[in-house]
Amino acid sequence: MAGVLGAEKEGAAALERRSLVSPTTAGLPLSHRLSIVYLAAPVVVWLVGWFEWWVGLPMAALLAAGLWGALSGSWRISLSLPIFVSLLAALAWVLLTQYGGLWKSDGDLETHFALLRDLGRGRWPTYFTDYWNDNPPLLSYYMGLNIVPGLVGRWLGSAALSWAFPLWISVGMGLLICLFIRGLSTLRATLIAIAIIAFFSGMDALELVLQLGPQNAFDSIRGGEIFVERQRTEPLDVRLYPLYYPNSYFLWYAPQHLIASGLVSLIIIQSRHQPRFKAVSFLVIAICLFWSPIGALGLVPLAATLIVRKEVRPFLKWPNVLVAPLLVGLIALHLNNDMPSDFGWLWQYYNDHAQMLIDLMWLYLTEFALLAFVLWRMYPLIIKEPVFVVILSVLTVAPWFIYRPYPFYIMTKGTVPVLVALAYLTTRVVIRHLPETVNRPQTAFSPASSSGRGIHTSLVAMIAIGGLTPLIVFLKSANYPNTVYEQSERTLLVHEYPWFATERSMTNVSVFFQKILQKHDRKGLSLEDPIIHSKYDIYLQKQENVLIYLNRNCIPSSERNTSFFLHIYPSDNNDLPHNYKQIGYEIKESTWELLNRWTYTQTDHNDCIAIFGLPDYDITHIVAGQYTPYLGIDWSVEYQFDADNNAIDKYINRFNPIDTYQAYYSYYQSTIANEPIIRSSFEVYLMQLHQKTLIYTKNNCISSSVLYPFFLHVIPTDINDLPAQRLQLGFDNYDFEFEDRGVIFDNKCLVVIPIPDYDIAAIRTGQWNPIDGQRFWQDEIAIDR
Repeated sequence: MAGVLGAEKEGAAALERRSLVSPTTAGLPLSHRLSIVYLAAPVVVWLVGWFEWWVGLPMAALLAAGLWGALSGSWRISLSLPIFVSLLAALAWVLLTQYGGLWKSDGDLETHFALLRDLGRGRWPTYFTDYWNDNPPLLSYYMGLNIVPGLVGRWLGSAALSWAFPLWISVGMGLLICLFIRGLSTLRATLIAIAIIAFFSGMDALELVLQLGPQNAFDSIRGGEIFVERQRTEPLDVRLYPLYYPNSYFLWYAPQHLIASGLVSLIIIQSRHQPRFKAVSFLVIAICLFWSPIGALGLVPLAATLIVRKEVRPFLKWPNVLVAPLLVGLIALHLNNDMPSDFGWLWQYYNDHAQMLIDLMWLYLTEFALLAFVLWRMYPLIIKEPVFVVILSVLTVAPWFIYRPYPFYIMTKGTVPVLVALAYLTTRVVIRHLPETVNRPQTAFSPASSSGRGIHTSLVAMIAIGGLTPLIVFLKSANYPNTVYEQSERTLLVHEYPWFATERSMTNVSVFFQKILQKHDRKGLSLEDPIIHSKYDIYLQKQENVLIYLNRNCIPSSERNTSFFLHIYPSDNNDLPHNYKQIGYEIKESTWELLNRWTYTQTDHNDCIAIFGLPDYDITHIVAGQYTPYLGIDWSVEYQFDADNNAIDKYINRFNPIDTYQAYYSYYQSTIANEPIIRSSFEVYLMQLHQKTLIYTKNNCISSSVLYPFFLHVIPTDINDLPAQRLQLGFDNYDFEFEDRGVIFDNKCLVVIPIPDYDIAAIRTGQWNPIDGQRFWQDEIAIDR
């Protein structure tokens, strides 16, 4: 029987001609061996870099020796046109993500960039700074994607992170696509396979229509919310809307899950008859733990297909029975953090179990069941493939298992291996019906039975509907400024705050684990010598290159509505990011709420702390302070630095050395157009900052000028761009109070209002009296852009 996965039965030589290697039957294909090396390299770096030599070196040697047999064979690369196209596609795909360098991140990845920064600086193993205790928490996270670029950052400086990280991701995606198209000899088949892996997804759009109704589904799709988990975590009285995420989603937010799970999944499928792979299969899955623990869990059912109808003896080799358990034990110690482990079952979250079954039915039908039925109709023998059975079983069971605080964490990340496998099966069924394969001798790519045009059309329609979700993910990049990384070690990749240690650190490190880790000065940094005294004492920590604001007698509730600011003046203006070159200094600012969210603090202290990362360039002086929006500055200080960036001259309580409002006014004034679009009581400018923005300015402004609220109506070129509730009105409403959006300084008023990115036909704005509806001023302007 020629199965859809039986490409390897064409003969090893035929397969090798279509892979990365020259014809050989000596061992695993080179694409598989390169993938195993890629996955194992971060583990070796971690073993050597984090552990005492008597633990790390022997374990790294055992890992290399265990993989040696599977890696032996010819390493001569033959770069065919399909492989070349696949590598280009992988690079283009990565460049379209927020990791690739062409776009700025959307904020969700700040903690990941901070992890990369932390791995690229300081000593290993990495500890978070604790300013009060001698035992700061140890980094406890799966670092397969980050530790190799972090090592490059340690060698070449943090600036190298901006190219090392996307390059490392691109290599992984290149290998993934090469494995995905392995065995395809024509360019057309290769392009189809690349399109399927890039756009493969369940029919989320159809599920939204069925669950939310056509109009709400349309709004969700247009707003890019189709791939967001529409879920809540309170039990018993809610409905959950789980989705299986597409490949593009994981590449956008969490590439480690897609790369590691996808590579191992495809290796299992394609090399499941290879004794050399069976001898290291458990070890390869153990390596995947360092990349994606939940993904490794999802690989276990696929690995079971290696043993189906086969004897167990090929798996009882020393790499599997000795090295794999040892590696799992070390990684388990490393990942043993203090996160709550609250597990449950889906029915515990539903008051209405009938509704639960209905929701599950729609999920099954739209995400995989209909597709599986069509694949079976087009190729009936697929039901005899163990991999296909495992895919359906895992996708059926996964939604039932709930993990808090992220209910569908296991479902979304643990199913990546089987979803990649399902995309692979779908590709093989599609390829079988291409003209160049239909007339070939009976193989895995030739039809076993005829099927009508209707069933072909159904498959194409399902793939197209599913492709809407990945398409939205790709189009997300257009919502971010087309700005390449510029001095990214000081802007994008260096986060101002410590990493979210409460979720991704180990605070209670076992004595045994401490003994086998490399010696590290784990004492908290001393805060005995502040460089300035004010409401907040300010400390300069040269080791971490951060500025720390610390108030030992703090009442957090009194800080809630405040913001901290920091203005950094370089000795060379060319060192500034391009956004700040015109005003001559770099601006950092954060609200108390954001600082409190990301800053690691001890709950048994009445301390308030704010931390800003300093840039790597030479600094002449800094202005730091705190203010309450609209009400004014609470405190500000200025101090100068010498050539070695040491604070040498202090100016205490200089409340207006550079007013923070004036600074932002200058910043906006330097970037807005010369001519306002509206000249009335306020001048209104339309500009592009991080998105379309309106800036209201008024000279000789007094408090009575902003006593009444503003109205702002944005009229789109296409009425369908409006939310459903605004369609009848014909415009978007962005009314605002001045005290929420504006500031007054030096008799000037400034308001900054972000507006939608869709094409705008006109803008109508002014001020009004909410009591009698009287409009004090109003203007409307057509927008020709």
